[in-house]
Amino acid sequence: MNENNDNIKFLSAISYIFVLFIVGHFAVEKDNPDLRFHKYQGGVLFGVFAALYLIDLIIILCLSFIPAFQMMVAFILTAAITLAYVMMIAMGIKAALRFEQRQLPFIGFFAVRLRETYDNRAK
Repeated sequence: MNENNDNIKFLSAISYIFVLFIVGHFAVEKDNPDLRFHKYQGGVLFGVFAALYLIDLIIILCLSFIPAFQMMVAFILTAAITLAYVMMIAMGIKAALRFEQRQLPFIGFFAVRLRETYDNRAK
C-alpha cells in the first residue's frame, strides 16, 4: 500500500509541472480523489498561465513601435508572470507531497468547478 501512496504522491506532484498533468489522466490510480484534485488544478494552472503568456506576447507585439518601452514592459511583465507561475507550481507540489487538497489562489476555485462539471457529465 505504501508503494501506491508513493505513486499517487509522485503523480500528484508532477501534475503541476507544465503539461505533465496529462500523465495523471492515464495512470492506473486516475480515480484517486487526491490525484484527481491535483491533476485538474495542474491543468487549470497550465491553461491560465499559457493564456497569460499569450496575452504578454500580444502586448509586447503591440508595443513594437516604441522599442525601449517594449523591452522594459516585456522584461517586467514576463518576469512577473514567470515568478507567479513558479510560486504556484511550488505551492501545488508542496500540497501534493503532503497529501493535502489545498486550493491555489485564483486557480483552485476554477479547478474544483471544472472537476464538478466533469463529474456531473460522467454520471
